[in-house]
Formats: sequence, C-alpha cells, structure tokens
Amino acid sequence: MCLFHLASRAAVTVSIVGLFAWLSGAPPASAHEPLEARSGTLYLKSSPDAEAYEALRVATTMQAQITGNVARVHVTQAFSNAGSDWVEGLYVFPLSADAAVDELFMKIGERTLRGEIQEKAKAQAAYAQARSEGKQASIVDQERPNMFTTAVANIAPHSTVSVEITYLETIPYRDSRYTLRLPLAITPRYTPGAGLDPAAPLAAANAAVVNAEDGTSATPERVTASRQNVDITVELAAGFPVGSVASLHHVVDMKDDALGKQIHLGGSQIPADHDFELVWTPAAAGDVETAAFAEKVGDDTFALIVLTPPNAADEAIQAREVTFIIDTSGSMQGPSIEQARAALQLGIDRLTPSDRFNIIRFASDYSSLFAVPQPVDASSRVLAGQFISALRADGGTEMRAPLERAMSTPPNVGLLRQIVFITDGSVGNEAELIALINRQIGTTRLFTVGIGAAPNAYFLEQAAAAGRGSYTFIADREQVASRMQDLFRKLERPALIDLKLLWPDDLTAEVAANVPGDVYAGDPLVILARLPRSPSGHLTMSGRMRGNDWVHQVQITRVGEQSGLSKLWARERIADLSRHLQFGGDREQLRSSILDLALKHHLVSEFTSLVAIDDVVVRPPGSSGHVEQAPTSAPTGSYWATTGFAKTATPAGLLLYCGLLCITLGGLLCWTRSRRQMAS
Repeated sequence: MCLFHLASRAAVTVSIVGLFAWLSGAPPASAHEPLEARSGTLYLKSSPDAEAYEALRVATTMQAQITGNVARVHVTQAFSNAGSDWVEGLYVFPLSADAAVDELFMKIGERTLRGEIQEKAKAQAAYAQARSEGKQASIVDQERPNMFTTAVANIAPHSTVSVEITYLETIPYRDSRYTLRLPLAITPRYTPGAGLDPAAPLAAANAAVVNAEDGTSATPERVTASRQNVDITVELAAGFPVGSVASLHHVVDMKDDALGKQIHLGGSQIPADHDFELVWTPAAAGDVETAAFAEKVGDDTFALIVLTPPNAADEAIQAREVTFIIDTSGSMQGPSIEQARAALQLGIDRLTPSDRFNIIRFASDYSSLFAVPQPVDASSRVLAGQFISALRADGGTEMRAPLERAMSTPPNVGLLRQIVFITDGSVGNEAELIALINRQIGTTRLFTVGIGAAPNAYFLEQAAAAGRGSYTFIADREQVASRMQDLFRKLERPALIDLKLLWPDDLTAEVAANVPGDVYAGDPLVILARLPRSPSGHLTMSGRMRGNDWVHQVQITRVGEQSGLSKLWARERIADLSRHLQFGGDREQLRSSILDLALKHHLVSEFTSLVAIDDVVVRPPGSSGHVEQAPTSAPTGSYWATTGFAKTATPAGLLLYCGLLCITLGGLLCWTRSRRQMAS
C-alpha cells in the first residue's frame, strides 16, 4: 500500500490571524506573538482554537564534487519541528532527471543510520510499521524521474532530524560549456482532469489517493512563495585547464585550491526559488572533443564515451518548414511569457525567404496564426509580430491537441520539417505526451525550449529525444539571444550524421540506450555501455561530417572502481526501459528488468525506494501527532511565488478574493447600519 495511504489525513490549517490584522489595520498579536518571526515563516494551527506554531521547515545543503565530467552530489535535508506535537514530515523536491540516487543516511543525534534499497511496496510497508510503532524512520521515493519525496516519521517536538541522500550524474558539455544544474524549485505540474491544488497542505497525500483511485498521474508537489533556504558548495576538479567559471543566477564566492576551484553561495538564508547553474569552459577547445573511460566491477566492465561535435558546420542551409508552438498557460505568467515572446520573435527573424512557418499558441485551448504554414515574406512577418505581441498567459496547459495539430500538418515536398516547442513543461502527463511524440513525429524534428526559473527538464529533454531533436533552457531574459543562437545552429544542420561505434577486440557491448544516428552542433553525445571484459586498444567512431566521411579513434582510459560508471550505466538503462514502458512495452517484463537493475546497483527507481529505520522506540504511547508537508519553493517570478495559488488548477485565488470582498462588504454594511442608528 502507498506510503501516503497509510499516512494520517488529519487537516493542518493555516492561521488567519495575520489576515484579520491586515484587514483591521492593527498589528498581529497572540499570547506569544508568533507572527513576529522572520519573513517567509509559515504558521499553522492543529485546531481552530489552538495556538499558532511555526510550520515544519526543511533547510537544504548541497555539496557537489565534480571530477572530470562526473558529479557526486550530497543533498542534506534538515527537518525542523518547532511545534509541541510529534510530526511526520513530507517534502517533495526536484533533482536532475539523470540523477542516480544511491545512498540515504538519517542522522539522529550522534547516530547515523544508512538506508537500504528495497522494492517500493516492501520499503513503504516497513516504513509504515516503524511509524506506527513510534520509531524514527525515513524513506525516499521517486515520484517522477526528476521529482522525489522524502518522508520522515516521528520527529520529536522542538527537534531536528537530518536526512542525506547522494546521487551521481554526468555533466553535459553543450555549446562549448559544461553546465552543472542543481534544481531547487518546482513549477507545479498541470495534469488534465486531476483538479488538484498544489497549494494544499497535504498535496502529496491527496495526489497519492487520486492516482490510486483514478489511475491518473497527478503530482504531489505543494508549492508556495519561497520558505525553504539552501546552501551550496561545489568542488570543481575539471581535469583540464579551465577558461572561465560562472554562476548564472546566484552570487558566489570562488577560490582556487590544490585540485581546482571551490565555489560557495554568497551570503546566508538563500531562498531555494531558482535553479542553480554553474558553467565552465575549457581554456582551449578542439574541433571534435572525445573521451572514453572504463571501470571494472566484478566480472563486468562499464564504459563511458563522450563525443562533442563542433559548434559550426559549413554545408548550405536547407529550406525549412518550421512550426512554433508557444505555451501561454497560467504557469507562464510574469517573466516566463516575456522570455517566450522574445525567443519566438528571434525565431521568426532568423527565417529566410525560402522557408515556411506557422505559430500555434495553447493554454486551455489552442489557436494558430495560419491554417497551414505560409511563406516567409514582409506580410507574414508583420502578422507574426502582431500575433506574438498579443500573447498573454492564462489558463490550463493542454499540450496534446497543439502537438497533434503540428505533427499532422501535411508536409511540403523538399522542405525540412521542424517543430520548435517553447514551454516551461509544467505538465503531469509527461508519459502520455512523450509516447504521442514517439508515435506521430515521423520525419519531423522536434526541438524544445525550456522557459523560466525551474522548467520541467525531464519532459523537455525526453520530448526532444523522442522527436530526434535537441533542447535549450532559457532562465533569464538576458539569455534569450545567446541561447536561441545556439538552437538555430542545431535547427539549420546536424554536425555529424550516420554515427556508428566499433568496439576493440570484437567486443559486443550492451549500450544503455540506443545511439542516435545524428548529432547536432554543440550537443554532447554520452554513451554508457556494459562490456563482458576489459577492452584494449581504441574505440573507433565513424560517420559523415560536412559532407565527408569521418573516422575518429579514442583511447579507452581505465578508472577506479569508485568512479560510479556502473551506477550511471544502470540509471541510463533504467531510463531507457522506462521509456519502453511508456510506449506500451510488456509491463511485467520491463518492470522485472528495472527492479533487478535497481536492486543490484542500489538505485532509487519507480519500483524501488531507499528506507532507513531506527530500532529505538521514541514516541510515547498515546502522544498526539500529525502529518505536515513542507512546501517546496515556487520559482521566482512565477504566479505561485506572488500569490501561492495555481492559475492552472483550482480557483483558490479567486475564492480568496471573493472572501475578502465579502468581508469588506460586510464591514461596510455594519458601518452603514451603525451610522443610521447613530443618526436616528
């Protein structure tokens, strides 16, 4: 049974003392003045007459150790219970979709417990039993490939329990730069038909019930304006001379050490409302960058191959038919829609007279600029500019219909068909949409542009992979021009086509995922493979570049057993099997394969969880307790960061405004009656 089915559904209500104080113009007050605490503190009541207390807080510390192009990241979450009840804490948080989560440690006082990987149902049952027995326990579940939940049972009053998880991931080298991306905030997912409010106090429990009863894929996030803080340290040992290192969205302190560089967030109490991006560039870059590494684990050898094609190619640009799809749903309000309009206009400006184009906007419904793609001329450019300037963000996120419209448009002979999909990706039905793209994309190429402070990177990357295209992330308005220029190079021509691998010693490799035939300019190709024995000699790669045959050999470098290549291979293999699961493969066979891989390599997956349980009973029999879901920070500049309510889900904001209006009208009526009585 699901963890959150077993969890208490007791309601925790937000104190409205501050609201009435604001309406009356008087300062808030209570017996202990709890509302004088620092800005961003959330106060709850266990009952309408109870004293307000500070809600569960989760302080996050992240330490990333980068060696070459592999990162080991430690994420520590400190759950602080300031109330007088025993609490079960729930927290939904984002991670990289490529994260191989393999360790869990729970710290209680001076003791540290190591988590075990178990089949999800068994782990949840063990956690539920420990919770009911009054033991402290923790469990980490994968809700989605880039969204995880930590639950901690029996947090004592006025105490803190720390949970540390660790994961591995490869650092992509795209468009001449390495990028470490640490997701911190969540843009709430819109799930058609689910109707859940991501501002609800127990969103995780509600989502689990809806999913179990209706067979949907509603998401468990609970987001509000930023109340969680983060501290980040990065130890960078690039393994080559570094040209530049920069943090794109956060102020950092940086210093050199014996191994490379140490980067730390500047200041304290940094809100976790914007994904952290650290980029660095090599001091010198060649035409084609390649590297190959091998790690021996038991009888198997695991290999990592990285190939980065050049940023430029010199073939003539083929005439294209480009359909731009732009998201105008409520989650795109604020800076996101401004960035999207700017990116779309740059895309139109880049087109040539030999091209054809169309624009489709969508929210709860969709509409297009033209019935079918039109030639690029002065008239169509003017109409496009007017269409773009009129775009506004509001409503739901119904992606299926506009995608079907774009992919089903009859092709024009001789034109290279492309779709440019501009969105924050805040949907809960990712699997359905990715399967749709995989079925209907045909010869068209799909390119995704992720917009906003915390886009749904998993969906955007997987949609581009299913569409045999590429993805681009734009977090700030200042990045629009440079990032779109990177995208245009990919739109106009692939840099390397018909790619093939030839392993030395006639070895047969089990590649984690299919090797794409085409590689786009500036995009990295990371290949993970399992080999029956250690290879010797060189790996040979071949294909066609700039119209000519291309052959390249790379020496395979041996690395130590602690490098984590086996776990990275297993994670990518699990991801590939999960894609087949989404596309309608044999569920039982695929589930069994995923489960075996996750258990063997000690990884969290959709069928496995990490669980840590203490043997000591700490909660006294009969003591009161409740469940709290700590809110995840909404992205800065988003609608949720300013109101706390979701434009794409329930009308919570409207209900609040109606309530305030009723209170105001009631006050006016009372004042009018009082004046009449005084006059009489």
